[in-house]
Amino acid sequence: MRRRYYLLPAEREEVRQAVNLYLLARSDALEAKNDLLQYGATGMVFVQGMGHGLTFGSEKAAASVSGLRRAFLSDALQSWVALPDMRTAKGRVIQETLLTVADLVEIWRWSLERALGVYGLVMSGFPQAFHYCVAKPLSDGRIIISTPAEKNRPDVSRNFEEPVIPDWAIEISEKEYQGLYALPILVCSQENSLPAS
Repeated sequence: MRRRYYLLPAEREEVRQAVNLYLLARSDALEAKNDLLQYGATGMVFVQGMGHGLTFGSEKAAASVSGLRRAFLSDALQSWVALPDMRTAKGRVIQETLLTVADLVEIWRWSLERALGVYGLVMSGFPQAFHYCVAKPLSDGRIIISTPAEKNRPDVSRNFEEPVIPDWAIEISEKEYQGLYALPILVCSQENSLPAS
């Protein structure tokens, strides 16, 4: 699907507010992910048909955590994966932690698009696929956006939010977008990145 590309200037109040909300969501998600460290896990994963689980560097590391089912080796992840044992109280606590982390990561994932009001998707193609509007915060406070050029068909549009790009956004070429996309992303607020005086 064809895409269109935009640049949002850092000076706009809407951009500053969206970036602040994005950074807050990022901070919450990363803080929640740190809760997984108490289990000695290297990360978390969603296993289709089974739910969320923890990843480990070894079977022994997974076996040392009570409240988990027996770990299995995932060739795709090159890690051991263990799912919470819901028959145990510790397993239910681990499950709750995993769900909280997953929710906060999902909020972080789309926080910038939602804060800017550009969140949306277009469904098209055969087989049908979802094409999302995606925003990326650059380290200098600007934001780049990649969005589907087409609109949803009328029979589909009532089920999905269409991406709505602000009229003050600057349209750029795909080549310009790719150049900007290669730049570092914003990981802390501009104020926090200044050296102490």
